[in-house]
Amino acid sequence: MLPISVPQNIDKYFYNRVNDIKKINLQINSIYEDLPNQLLITGNRGVGKTFLLKKILQDSDENTLTVFVDISKIYSTNKSVKEEEVLKELLSGIKDALQEKHSIFKNFEDNIMSIVKDVTLHDYDLTDAASIFDIPIPKIKDNYKSLSKFVMELPQKIVDSNDEIKGFIIVFDEFQFLKYVENTEAFFWLFRSFIQEQSNVCYIFTGSVSRTADIIETINGQTGAFGGRMIQINIEAFSKEETKKYLEQKVSDLRFTSDGFDRFYSCTMGIPAYINTFCNVLDTNKVYDEKMIKESFLMQMDQIVILWLYIWGNLNDYEKKIIKSLTDNNDLSWNDLIEKTGFSKATLTKYIESLNDKAILTYNDRRYSLNDQMLKTWLKHKKEIDGQYPT
Repeated sequence: MLPISVPQNIDKYFYNRVNDIKKINLQINSIYEDLPNQLLITGNRGVGKTFLLKKILQDSDENTLTVFVDISKIYSTNKSVKEEEVLKELLSGIKDALQEKHSIFKNFEDNIMSIVKDVTLHDYDLTDAASIFDIPIPKIKDNYKSLSKFVMELPQKIVDSNDEIKGFIIVFDEFQFLKYVENTEAFFWLFRSFIQEQSNVCYIFTGSVSRTADIIETINGQTGAFGGRMIQINIEAFSKEETKKYLEQKVSDLRFTSDGFDRFYSCTMGIPAYINTFCNVLDTNKVYDEKMIKESFLMQMDQIVILWLYIWGNLNDYEKKIIKSLTDNNDLSWNDLIEKTGFSKATLTKYIESLNDKAILTYNDRRYSLNDQMLKTWLKHKKEIDGQYPT
């Protein structure tokens, strides 16, 4: 069986990505020269961005501290994201990083853990200690400004405090959910205001977002907080040759004819999430030709596209109507969508933006289309079988 999410044993299932690792590590290593780069890692849903970054963090220099913050977990709790919650998760991650270096930071560990316990939303009455690494600890309830200053300055102060620590790498996964912060633009500017003063901290933002999504412009557009200064790296799907070698290495007992493999690659498009879920429903006692792959794909589609079942279930009716219109047509202009959906301009704008931020749409030559053909294939199949699109 192949994993359908990031496994605990990363090395067992990780494959290749040598060039991507080199590109990303080249930028990360700037923290050791006091010239840190900040990264924006993009790519289609299911392509393996999170897996790749966790591999990089796992293999980072032992004298480098790492933090991984999943913004989607914050969002899933209340269907909203508060600045304080993000800072609390970052602080908790810093505490975990220090615990892993217990021998170096044992003098500060208890203090940090106490702070994490005390930092509850809108309650920063922290009176147990006056400061850590010369950073004043906020003592006033509802003092968001003091909390943000404390948390954002902490990583660099930790590096400066000990000669054994060379740098800090902080990853914000599913960063597109920061759109739900009350003032996203101000929050990104908060990050930049502290980051530009830091010499040994690398921030990496990653998520499944369309390249034309508004949140990309907000964080790294010419008028965004980072003004195009972030290094943007796109993670691509596996090529046909990479897919073949991946299967040979990870599921060598699966067998295909030449046309069977071609059809398999066409179905999965080289996206690791689809490759893994499709492999998990195939029989090792068969040799799959093109016809058998097509039949298996249609019969097991709900299992293969399991990530879309969750996403579809969390879309609202407006978003679903736009997607259904684009499924019935290869692509549509703005005016076409107005006509097909019957939405007002303001309503269409709102939900086009929402779908862009979720990496569901793409926009080229003034026409909108679905970014992932697997979604369209699944919806058409459900309509053919059930007589209607899923609700």
